[in-house]
Amino acid sequence: MGGASSSTRRPLMIGCARRDRRILILRCGHPTDLFFSENWKANDLLYQYIESERKMQMINDPGSIMMTIAEHSPCENSRCKCKAGKFTEDALNTVGWANSKCTRSGCNHPLSKHIRHIVYVSNTEYMAVIKLVFDINNIKASLKILSAKPDSKEKKLIESVYESVYEVLCKTVRYDPFKAPNIDTIFDNPPPFETISIRQILINFSIIYFYNNEEVLTFKQALMVTKFLFHSFDTWRWTAPNKISNFISEECSKSYSYYFCRYMVYCEMPRLAHSISPRYKASQIFGRDVLKYTLEFFYKELQVWCYKSNIMWNRHTKLHCLKYMPIYMTFLKTEYENNNSPIWVQDCCLVNVIRLSELSE
Repeated sequence: MGGASSSTRRPLMIGCARRDRRILILRCGHPTDLFFSENWKANDLLYQYIESERKMQMINDPGSIMMTIAEHSPCENSRCKCKAGKFTEDALNTVGWANSKCTRSGCNHPLSKHIRHIVYVSNTEYMAVIKLVFDINNIKASLKILSAKPDSKEKKLIESVYESVYEVLCKTVRYDPFKAPNIDTIFDNPPPFETISIRQILINFSIIYFYNNEEVLTFKQALMVTKFLFHSFDTWRWTAPNKISNFISEECSKSYSYYFCRYMVYCEMPRLAHSISPRYKASQIFGRDVLKYTLEFFYKELQVWCYKSNIMWNRHTKLHCLKYMPIYMTFLKTEYENNNSPIWVQDCCLVNVIRLSELSE
């Protein structure tokens, strides 16, 4: 796998700093780097499919969307105490869904009385509500499908994630439908979930191994591979917990399931539920534990993808992905097994970065 030397190689710390801003730029990220820019949606097939389904439903079956809103909204008729509409198939008006009667005791008012709060809103607010209720219906349908599947660790985890997100969306549409759902309430803490990110770990590794030593790879080549790994990891779908159950690391502070649930909520659910935003980058909100759990699985799948896809690549891309990346990964896999490696330290190269910054002025 590549042309890496089989002999053990000790990492070299940075020697004399030279005039170069690249490391400083890589290390000092902006808070918005935690999540994808909006253009990811145009290139995500799953996102595009769900968006097209939502648009089709708005055209062909607006009644089901409005009914979902009504089922989570109080009746606005004067003196009515109905807190949420209830509509049955038998009571559904086949001529005009807006006149379907709420079947709750003491209400019996038309569906339109439960959705008056969205009649005069802006188009932006209206679309936000539509996304929200479409997501509620979608997740509800997904939970029904999941319930019919055999029990497994993965099923239970995904069900718990879907149920948690579903609860947040339902509360949002009931109490503040024009506001983005706050999924940060699902877990104790919002992202990031580890003190040092995978992004920082790989940058540390590149600096320590390749910055002042070009025996195997130049620093520029190493950075190109690093950036490719960032993108690949951020778009990679994590290995299911039941497939990784035999991998137990006493060095990790949390279980793989702990991180998998957070990955589902912050990295996967925005693809499925479009009312949830933004979509976070896994390489930015996870770190040492996740890298130890996933590196072998991630790289194995990445290799398969590279060899299947390289026929469409130019020479430059083939060189970095098929030649340089295996060399890079050979050293990385050796280094990440060392618990005392400086790659795990947030500011292991900070002094050298400061020197570079000073010389660059």
